[in-house]
Amino acid sequence: MRIELSHSSIKFLEKIDEKTKVKIKEKINFLRNQITELGVIPIKSLDIKSLKGQWVPYKRLRIGKIRIIFIIDKENDVLSIYDIDNRGDVY
Repeated sequence: MRIELSHSSIKFLEKIDEKTKVKIKEKINFLRNQITELGVIPIKSLDIKSLKGQWVPYKRLRIGKIRIIFIIDKENDVLSIYDIDNRGDVY
């Protein structure tokens, strides 16, 4: 499964400290591996929730105060990261 990052996600990753960046990359890789190997989204172990309203097809991954908004395209085998930002700024 391929991971695609949006421009805003890349900019956020560039400005945060290395320790947080490594933690985010580990969680995204764990998510990708679980989807690829087991075919399931690890909702409980990664604190993932489906978003509502205008965000309906997207899901949210929580890492402390940071939120990752993503969508999974199973047909094209792509994990698209729409945005990564702090809790109050992402939605």
